[in-house]
Amino acid sequence: MFREDYVLRMIEQAVTAVTAILGLTRLERYPEALAEVDAALRRLLGLHLSLVTALPAAELVPMLRWGEKLDIGKLVVLAELLQAEGDIYVAQHQAGEAQARYLKALELVLEVAFESENNLSVVQSRVAALQQRLDGATLPVPADLAAWLAHYQSTVAGLPAGASAE
Repeated sequence: MFREDYVLRMIEQAVTAVTAILGLTRLERYPEALAEVDAALRRLLGLHLSLVTALPAAELVPMLRWGEKLDIGKLVVLAELLQAEGDIYVAQHQAGEAQARYLKALELVLEVAFESENNLSVVQSRVAALQQRLDGATLPVPADLAAWLAHYQSTVAGLPAGASAE
C-alpha cells in the first residue's frame, strides 16, 4: 500500500510539473519551460537536466533504484519530463533534440514495462504516444532499443483480450 501511494504521489507531482511546463511552452516561454523541467528533475528526482541530457538511458536507470529494486515511480516521472522537454524542442522546431528526448523516454518506459508483467498493459498508451512522436525520426534507433520495442510489441500482442491499458 505504501509503495503504491508513493508511486501515485510521484506521478501526481510530475503531472503538476508537466502541466506548468506545457503552459509555458504554449506561451512560447521556452527558456522558462526548460528551467521548469530542470527544477522538476531536481525537486522530484535529485537529478540535473544537464546530467539527464548527457547520460544514455542505460546509465540513468541504475540511478533510479530504491535499494535493489527499480523505482518505477521515478522512471515514469523521468520519462514524462523527458517527453515534455521533447515537446518544448518540437515547439522550437528542433526535431533532432526532441527525438533524442523521446527515444530516451521510450527506453525508460520500456524498462517499466518489463520490470513486471503487470506493467506491460499499463504502459501501452505511453509507448504508443512516444512511438507516434518518433514517427519519421531521423535519428537512428539504437539496436538494443529496437530489440526491446520488438519484444514489447510481441509480448503485448500476446496479452489476453481486454488487457489493454485503459
